[in-house]
Amino acid sequence: MEKTRLGRSNLQVSRIAFGTWQLGGDWGATDEAAAIAAIRHAADQGINFFDTAQGYGFGASEQLLARALKGRPRDEVVIATKGGLRPTRNGAVIRDSSSAWIRRGVDQSLAALGTDYIDLYQVHWPDADTPAEETASMQPRAPDAP
Repeated sequence: MEKTRLGRSNLQVSRIAFGTWQLGGDWGATDEAAAIAAIRHAADQGINFFDTAQGYGFGASEQLLARALKGRPRDEVVIATKGGLRPTRNGAVIRDSSSAWIRRGVDQSLAALGTDYIDLYQVHWPDADTPAEETASMQPRAPDAP
């Protein structure tokens, strides 16, 4: 599989990415065994770039991707995920790219993906109520911070 450099990073990604939007359950039930088999087949064919998002089933897609990639060396796959969508109590989803929600989203995505790092984290949709400077100003937490 031919690879290309991702943006200005040193990450080498397959020119084809495997997207997981359909695996979050928003489009109906997911055949998890078939989805896991498809992800594994893609990886076996050299696809190393996997795109998911916290908002794809609010953890469902990320967890399924983690199960599919389990046992593969982490440094052989590039995981992109997105945050900045927040479910409300009434089932709606709103845009929230506040630094507090993004930090919470990163932590939730790390847990759902079963990894200690995310290669590419993106704001899912711009949030007109949060200045980009706030979103971008996040400072890394100390390792023992809550």
